[in-house]
Amino acid sequence: MGFSLAWIAIRGKSKDDILAQLSLADTGEPDELNESPVSGADLPGGGYLLVFKDMAHPATQAEGMARLSAGCEALGCQVEEHVMASAAFQYKDGTKLWDVVHLSEEGLYHLAVDGTPSALLATIHAEMKATQDEQGGADADVDCLFEVPLMLATALCGYRHDEAALLSGETLDFTELVPAAPGAGRRH
Repeated sequence: MGFSLAWIAIRGKSKDDILAQLSLADTGEPDELNESPVSGADLPGGGYLLVFKDMAHPATQAEGMARLSAGCEALGCQVEEHVMASAAFQYKDGTKLWDVVHLSEEGLYHLAVDGTPSALLATIHAEMKATQDEQGGADADVDCLFEVPLMLATALCGYRHDEAALLSGETLDFTELVPAAPGAGRRH
């Protein structure tokens, strides 16, 4: 079994506004292992993290990210270990700043970059390319460049989908999020 999920870290918008925009409600039920279709947690220092069990959830698509990042900043990551595909992307004020995508089906060294991601990308890419070379290059049984988007997103946010704690050592308190009842929170 491999991971198939996506996550978005939003800074500059309140949890209530994020949940209302996505028509989600917080049950308050702990979801330590992100087993629910959608879960969320407050980030240390401000911000909110959403984890989706669907790596192609509409919120993680270009249109969803543009809407979600209106008036704030949103960093997203997609992980599909079954086909060794990964992506990291950042939007601010409704505009995509960059994305980094690895698709194993395009080759073990595949890495597509659009926009201007953090300078950390060059270091991470060089490290993983060297590791791929050491493991046998294009004939290896491992896909080291799959890690590049994940490592970049982790470096920028501190969160990694397969780690119990943030890079800082802090743990997050995830709770289950469910579709909000129609009309919930609206006033007439």
